[in-house]
Amino acid sequence: MSKLKAIGTTWLAVAALSIAVTVVFRVDSAQIVVTLALALVTAALGGWMVLRPSTAAVGASLGVGIVWLAVYAGLAVLQSDEIAAWVTDAFLAVVGGVVGFVAWTRTSTAARPEADQNPGTLR
Repeated sequence: MSKLKAIGTTWLAVAALSIAVTVVFRVDSAQIVVTLALALVTAALGGWMVLRPSTAAVGASLGVGIVWLAVYAGLAVLQSDEIAAWVTDAFLAVVGGVVGFVAWTRTSTAARPEADQNPGTLR
């Protein structure tokens, strides 16, 4: 499995965890809508990276990682009085940020000679 496919699989797992946390624990309707929408976008990105890893998917992964980090960091601040919610949101923020960053570091593979044989595709 290529590293980008592994990153896509990780996005799918993070999206599934986010959906589970949202369905089980969230009670505020705005938080539910935002986190479910973000999880669905993330799952679509994960599927894209698994099925057709490309430089465009890497760029999208970085963007989703930044948004993910911002949303879950904001939720952690909003729920700082509830330790369980704070820890869960902080964990999800860090994981999403790390996955986006790791995908971004894969752009350096475009400079490798084997990437030139199939433009727009990373291995």
